[in-house]
Amino acid sequence: MTASPPPSSGSETDRSKSTSQSDPDLAQRSRDAKERLQSRYQDIEQTYGDTRARLDEFNEKAVGFIRENPGVCIVGAIAAGYVIGRLASRRWLT
Repeated sequence: MTASPPPSSGSETDRSKSTSQSDPDLAQRSRDAKERLQSRYQDIEQTYGDTRARLDEFNEKAVGFIRENPGVCIVGAIAAGYVIGRLASRRWLT
C-alpha cells in the first residue's frame, strides 16, 4: 500500500525556477548554520578546557590537604559515613 503523490500544482519549469531561486538562500543558511555550530563547538571546547584546569587545581589542593592532615580527613570521612548511614536507615525503614 503506497500513497499516491500529491496532485501537481504547477509545471516542472515552475518548480525548477523556485528551487533554483531558493538554492542560494538555502546554501547561505547552511553556511551560516555551519559557522554558528563551529563557533559554539569552539566555545564548548574552551569552557571544557577551563573547567578541566580548575578541577585539576582543586584536586591538587585537596590531595595536598589530605596529605597534610590525614587525621582530620579520616575523622571527617567517618562522620560523613555515620550521618549518611543514619539518613539512609531512616528513609528505608519507615
